[in-house]
Amino acid sequence: MKRSILFILLALFVLSAVKLPAAISAYAFGDYYFVLAHHKETVEDQNGFWLRRVYLTYESDISDKFKARARLEFNSPGNFSTSAANIVPYLKDATISYQYAPLHKLTVGIQDSLAYGNIEKFYGYRHLEKTMFDLYKNRSSRDFAIDFSGALDSNKKFNYSVQYGNYSGNKNETDKYKQVGARLFVNVTPELMLEVNGDISTVSATKKSYLYQAFAGYKGDWGRLGLNVGQETVKEDGEDDASMAVLSAFAVAKLGKKFEAVARYDMSMDPQLHGQGDYLLIEKGYKTNLAILGLAWNIHPKFQIMPNIKMVSYKENNGVKPASDTYFNLTWYYQF
Repeated sequence: MKRSILFILLALFVLSAVKLPAAISAYAFGDYYFVLAHHKETVEDQNGFWLRRVYLTYESDISDKFKARARLEFNSPGNFSTSAANIVPYLKDATISYQYAPLHKLTVGIQDSLAYGNIEKFYGYRHLEKTMFDLYKNRSSRDFAIDFSGALDSNKKFNYSVQYGNYSGNKNETDKYKQVGARLFVNVTPELMLEVNGDISTVSATKKSYLYQAFAGYKGDWGRLGLNVGQETVKEDGEDDASMAVLSAFAVAKLGKKFEAVARYDMSMDPQLHGQGDYLLIEKGYKTNLAILGLAWNIHPKFQIMPNIKMVSYKENNGVKPASDTYFNLTWYYQF
């Protein structure tokens, strides 16, 4: 841990000497949380502060055609039970990209998953909660991959990405199994964006995971709306082993210059395949509903606080139904 911190401090010192201060950026977010009700007695009534994420990003234009990016992430355990662990730093992104044609580029390294990079950007409230396939752990947010991306027309209305990766997240690759994915998104109008994406991930010699989804987003001066539907299907020896279909819808309404109201609803139409254990505990093996309501106060262009409530409910499975969970959070987000 001490070596990691020393390395980070040295890297920041070196970057500070580079005459590109605008290429260095950082932001952080966290919460004061209070678990109002929970199906686990050990979690109910827990409360406190936690710093969920800190990101330090450096981007450099090596030349007109080559660009590099590196990002460090610091995060803390959010499982409501680990208290001794410190905030842990690790390498989140590390890429180099080559613009080999005016509308097309090649990117190599640890980079965004195709499953939710664009969707998360349109949503705009990652600090409130992850998008659905990230939250429910159907896919990692990163992979070491080769990515071809670009636009199919000069107006950049039709855009694509094709990615081949390790299927090991930020971790080192230790097997021969890989992931192949593709994404197409269309800027139908300045207000309307449509996207479809999917991938085939080889888990083992006998198991594969197939993921596909569609997203529609509409925005205006009043705010924005989004609808996301998708499914992961896991097959063992060519036979369907398990599937999980999810629907997620959100609305963001601007309330003057300083405030925005946020509402989101997720519904898993099949039992959760993986569960979720970070800052919001969701049991595996049950159909779930998630409702989020929040009010964002933009105190400054670089500082926001947001009181919000998250509610998780379960459907009965084999005669068992966990009680519903309710969390109150006072979330903050700032850039520096």
